[in-house]
Amino acid sequence: MSSNEEYYIILHVGGHFAKDPYVRYVGGEVIRLKEDPDTISYFELCKIVKIGIGFNTVMLIYFHEPGTEWLQNNLRVIYDDTSTIAMLDFWVKFKEIDLYVEHEVDNPIIVDKIFPLTA
Repeated sequence: MSSNEEYYIILHVGGHFAKDPYVRYVGGEVIRLKEDPDTISYFELCKIVKIGIGFNTVMLIYFHEPGTEWLQNNLRVIYDDTSTIAMLDFWVKFKEIDLYVEHEVDNPIIVDKIFPLTA
């Protein structure tokens, strides 16, 4: 990679996946970050998400394969350095990569009974 090339991570955070009937990421925000693929490892990626963006409850990080239109069947989980390398191959080729972050719910509300909604 030449030093004058720019590489971007398009980070989708704070939302959740929905399937109706196609998979999409709903809510949250999109953050565009300029990063150097040569310095990215799995742990560095987690650090970017957790510390740099302020989300400490990351469950999973996915990347969307560039060149494919829909999220369905085109999302891959990033869970170690091997899966990070697979993501890097796409990122270097396309110059940017979409990452989707699933978060834990900080304070879940647990309901013991189901109450029907009536008008």
